[in-house]
Amino acid sequence: MTEAIQVLVTGVGGDLGQALVKALRLSTRPIVCHGSDADEAGVGAVFVESFQILPRAEDPSYVNVLDRVCGALGVDVVIPGSEQEIAVLSQLGQPPRLPSGIRVICQQWSWIERYGDKLTCMQTLTGHVELSPFADGADRQAVADVIQQVGFPVVVKSRRSRGSRSLRVVHDQPELDRALKATSLPLLQAFLDDSGGEFSVGVFACEPFSSAIAFKRQLGPSGCSWFAQTSTDASVLDYAMAIARLSHLKGSANIQVRKTSQGVRLLEVNPRFSSLVAARAACGFRDVEWAIELALGRSLEQPDGEFRHLRFRRFFHELVDVGEGFKAVAQWSPREMPMACWRVKR
Repeated sequence: MTEAIQVLVTGVGGDLGQALVKALRLSTRPIVCHGSDADEAGVGAVFVESFQILPRAEDPSYVNVLDRVCGALGVDVVIPGSEQEIAVLSQLGQPPRLPSGIRVICQQWSWIERYGDKLTCMQTLTGHVELSPFADGADRQAVADVIQQVGFPVVVKSRRSRGSRSLRVVHDQPELDRALKATSLPLLQAFLDDSGGEFSVGVFACEPFSSAIAFKRQLGPSGCSWFAQTSTDASVLDYAMAIARLSHLKGSANIQVRKTSQGVRLLEVNPRFSSLVAARAACGFRDVEWAIELALGRSLEQPDGEFRHLRFRRFFHELVDVGEGFKAVAQWSPREMPMACWRVKR
């Protein structure tokens, strides 16, 4: 019997950390999933085999404490589940490793610095893929040039924000002035109509193969994908794959686009797994599992067959603590689908 891979997912109190754990539970290989979080009052412990409280990523002791925890648990790989931890751990070498040598699965800092910043990402891609007009929000002349070119409305968002956080659609100059002043490191972008829909595209690239899966989605109240369904739109998939090639992507990233009346246009590149990673795994697009295999020096073969088509919907749910830690209430939980239903035909 193959020995189980020991994985620690950080930030399991958040949506990305929990999505990573769900993706790992659908793995075709035996995996033991440990978890950590900085929030002692959170619910992360419910989702993993063992749970550790860690210092926050900005704490000088964070890396060494994480390393000691991983050593004590016999962890093979670490997958950071929060952007703050990714920012710290991505700088620990090429590829990133803890001081003890344990691999960290995330993009290298140089890639994150270029493509995780919406302004430098678009500047790098200019002339290679079709982009909507944009400007550094701190450059008043560049902002004025875009307004003259496209008019209102336009979008103001932070160059390093996640999803729809900090995004503002502005309709006139006074509103624009307020938005630029209120936004940290603002980026101005022409408003993109979504006549053809908004898409989240998971892309995975390695030496043996490159692959992508697209979800046409709608955002929910928390700013993440609330409803999504797989899409085989070739223009969307080709656009995302072009960005993967141009950026020399290695591993997994998430590319957000809209299909406008003028064609596919970039919203942003997220240099990490996305909160749709569990839905991707349910389709057979197992990018977390593939990344683990590569980190452990194992060979990968290109996935055979088509990915499963599905619809995905989030919902609010609750856990209760009556003195023994947070637990689910069975009567509140939805009916489970047998694991056999998730198997993808080979």
